[in-house]
Amino acid sequence: MRRNSRVQRAIVVGTMALTAAFTVPAATATTVPAAEDTVVIGQPETNSTGHTPAKIRTATQTAVDRSAGAATALSEVRGYAGVAVDYEAATVTISWKGAAPPAVGALAEQVPEGVLVEVRRTALSGADLHAASTRLLDSQRSATSAPTVLTVLPADDYAGLVVEVSGEPAAPGAEALEQRLERIAGVPVRLQTIHHVVETTAGSRRDDRAPWYAGGAIAAKDGTDYCTTGFSIVTKAGDRRIVTAAHCNKKVGDVVRNGAGKRLGTVTHRAPEVDAQLIDPVGEPETAGAVLGGPWDATRAHDRYQFPVATVQRPAVGQHICGSGAVTGEHCSTIRATGIAWTCGKKTCHGFRASRDDGGVVVGGGDSGGPMYTVIDGKAHARGMIDGGSNRRSCGKTSVSTQCFSYVYGIPMVDILKHWGARIDS
Repeated sequence: MRRNSRVQRAIVVGTMALTAAFTVPAATATTVPAAEDTVVIGQPETNSTGHTPAKIRTATQTAVDRSAGAATALSEVRGYAGVAVDYEAATVTISWKGAAPPAVGALAEQVPEGVLVEVRRTALSGADLHAASTRLLDSQRSATSAPTVLTVLPADDYAGLVVEVSGEPAAPGAEALEQRLERIAGVPVRLQTIHHVVETTAGSRRDDRAPWYAGGAIAAKDGTDYCTTGFSIVTKAGDRRIVTAAHCNKKVGDVVRNGAGKRLGTVTHRAPEVDAQLIDPVGEPETAGAVLGGPWDATRAHDRYQFPVATVQRPAVGQHICGSGAVTGEHCSTIRATGIAWTCGKKTCHGFRASRDDGGVVVGGGDSGGPMYTVIDGKAHARGMIDGGSNRRSCGKTSVSTQCFSYVYGIPMVDILKHWGARIDS
């Protein structure tokens, strides 16, 4: 059953429609009913402003992204399952286990002009599926003769897990394997076979210097790129640090160098559970609070050469996202899944997966640690950190010879910041 409480709005290109990011009141609306599978709490009307289709599309995407940011900000509230967007329909869908709290209902009055917000009831929450996927992957790493479980992600309806395994679709024992994994996970499981694994992507940007940008090269002493600098953050103590992937270095105290082989800084903290580490950078000022975009060899004349960093938001399914790596450059794609789990080293990592509609390259070896973001009004809104790729593709021109992939895996920046009690440097 579907109940419609319509709020008639129009996409408007201008400051009134595209105001700054908004907040959601804690308890100012009636709880969204739990008895209905989908509740519509906002409805746009057809545009009548006379603006060009391109401007309308840009305005719509911006409005949807801002609405999704407000929705994903509720991810720590009990019952939250996930958020998905549809730019064409100007819709944000919030999935929730049980009765959604008052703040969800309040979105009807808070979303930017022209956005439809739907609330969908689910059987399980994101926290339920996060715990289940961790149990499942942890058990596979400890088994001596287990089949290869590559990745685990929430089903589209959040009623269970999709477990991606290597092998043939009709392999003997598949049904028994599905039942065994279901017992371990404690939630319904559906097997899906794939033929590619998640690989780390440790592999101008090449001679960055203080103040350091996200997206610059991390290289060996001889200048061979192997990783990328990520967003800079500010710790609880007020120190500025650069985030990159933990698999890029071995230990605290390691010296990190830029693409020209010059000293960039020293590793001060590591967190294998989010596959992240912090670098204490040299120079003054230490960080720029900005990202490098465009091709790997872009110059300042390129219109995507750099973006100042604005806010940080949790990713949503369907959102456009860009990743910037020192080896392959900037690639923009669409988020296909959130809450996905994979093995990184000896830990289970949780994050999101993105790809292009045409199956083209989105990441390559040496891009690990780089920033992932959505550009809104010329600013980069932090979404995540590049962690790996899958489904190999030939690269084309890159800063060094490497392997490229059509899927990119990211660790949400909100999780990295939460781990260290830090804030984004903007």
